[in-house]
Amino acid sequence: MLIDSVWSPVVHQRNWDLIRVPVRRTSYDYIVYVGDGFHRRYDDRTLPDELKTKLAMILATDWDYCPDEGLLKLALYTNRHSPALDEIGWRASESYFCLALTRPTLAAMKGESNGTVA
Repeated sequence: MLIDSVWSPVVHQRNWDLIRVPVRRTSYDYIVYVGDGFHRRYDDRTLPDELKTKLAMILATDWDYCPDEGLLKLALYTNRHSPALDEIGWRASESYFCLALTRPTLAAMKGESNGTVA
């Protein structure tokens, strides 16, 4: 069984402006691992638009993926599908995805300031 606390964002292997962010989809919500030992829960209504769009593109592809029990930590962060998905994200197992998110999107999900003053 996978342990949720092992997941955390990792910088993209080729585009340093993107972060590879683990996401677990359950039958009723999405768990987005936004930091070491820190996650956010969203449902279909509250999931940020950038994540909805990327998940829709990933789910529209017809690639094989492994069962959750066979998912290794390194495999989650590695795109084993189409290179076209490198800057979007990919499905790693039945319920785990890895999304390539921008730094501002990830910072907003963590609740960090974007540095501007209103």
